[in-house]
Amino acid sequence: MNVEICKEPAAWDAYVEAAPDASNYHRWVWKEVIERTYGHQGYYLAARDNGALAGLLPLVMIKSRVFGRFLVSVPFFSYGGVLATTAEARESLLLKAVELAQELGVRHVELRQGAACDMRWQDVTAKVTMVVPLPPRAEELWNRLSSKVRQRVRFARKHGLRVQWGGREAVGTFYRLFATNMRDLGTPVYPQAWFENMVRDLPDEVRILTLWDGGEAVAAGLVTPFRDTLELPWSGSLPDSRRKQSVVLMFWTVLEWAMEHGYRWTDFGRCTPGSGVYEFKQLWLCEERPLHWYYWLAPGVPVPELRPSNPRYRWATSAWKHLPLSVANRLGPHIVRSIP
Repeated sequence: MNVEICKEPAAWDAYVEAAPDASNYHRWVWKEVIERTYGHQGYYLAARDNGALAGLLPLVMIKSRVFGRFLVSVPFFSYGGVLATTAEARESLLLKAVELAQELGVRHVELRQGAACDMRWQDVTAKVTMVVPLPPRAEELWNRLSSKVRQRVRFARKHGLRVQWGGREAVGTFYRLFATNMRDLGTPVYPQAWFENMVRDLPDEVRILTLWDGGEAVAAGLVTPFRDTLELPWSGSLPDSRRKQSVVLMFWTVLEWAMEHGYRWTDFGRCTPGSGVYEFKQLWLCEERPLHWYYWLAPGVPVPELRPSNPRYRWATSAWKHLPLSVANRLGPHIVRSIP
């Protein structure tokens, strides 16, 4: 079994397309989006058995003055990790990842595997993803929702909130809402170029949903498709608009659109069990799926806790909430590039 840095994007994507357990973020296009946006270097490992691809492992190097150097598969998303046709190919890729980590002098390697995998690396399941199984018709899911949720959707529509789907032209509006939301949560925001690069490279896939109250945009979400699943990884809303149930209408609109377009699942993204976001997502009859993230650690290095929700960063979160939006938007992208 030979493992090397892959230089054949078409062959890589053909393997991903055929792999039943592949995620959207295994595709080569995300390497290009990450490198273009953040300048991080991708090391995309390919295992070959007699010349044929037998497994893949996308790794991205993150360099931080505060947190050191580490490799992630795949940063800024919930899914990634190793794909392999055989156990031998998987082990070969993991061994190569450790060799690369030692060569580069990194503190740890993080594989965002998603589902559980048979490997000896340390398994951490601090987060879950919330996935809604979709019936063929929207009316079926509508009737399964609680009467309170249905009332909140009707309330939003009664108060004139208008829905609009868009693409690249909607990025600026989405970003203003998303950035405001992130500042209010005390979390550094991604650069606007992150979303612009996504829509530019995937114009036929990435869609942006915007809710309007008269002439004002009050809520927005960005969705990405992969196979039979529509994912809502990022969204934002104005606090005052939530009294008109803007977020509830946004989530229902995403579900309704997914069913109309034949998707079998909607993935509402990762969250922490017991959090307010977790409780809100439970309203939509989600299936809770633990996210298995696996770690190789250099000697003496503990499992990293770089998440903004880490209690160690509570003071920073509190201070961030009080920054002027312009300051938060200028500083956030420089910080978040090292917190994947």
